[in-house]
Amino acid sequence: MTAGCNQAQKSTAGPQEVQLSVTDGGFEPARAEVPRGQAFTLVITRKTDRTCAKEILIPALNERRALPLNQAVRIDVPNGVADTLNYICGMHMLGGTIAAK
Repeated sequence: MTAGCNQAQKSTAGPQEVQLSVTDGGFEPARAEVPRGQAFTLVITRKTDRTCAKEILIPALNERRALPLNQAVRIDVPNGVADTLNYICGMHMLGGTIAAK
């Protein structure tokens, strides 16, 4: 039973965050890794107005979010969604992946 208590304490620390930036080069990093089986929060900040990535689509989550310039957008991703989570811009030109390892 002690192990269960320790696990509960760990989960109250909150999910891991994965930081993405939208720059002139697209989404950076274009590939990120998270621990398998753990929820995480995707935090996307658009830092340029020179790309078409003004919104993000995450098909596996049925998410479509606007990416306002210089404002962090947070998307909670539950555990066990997919081994590889793909995301793309609204025009389907720029994108990337988050892999569970």
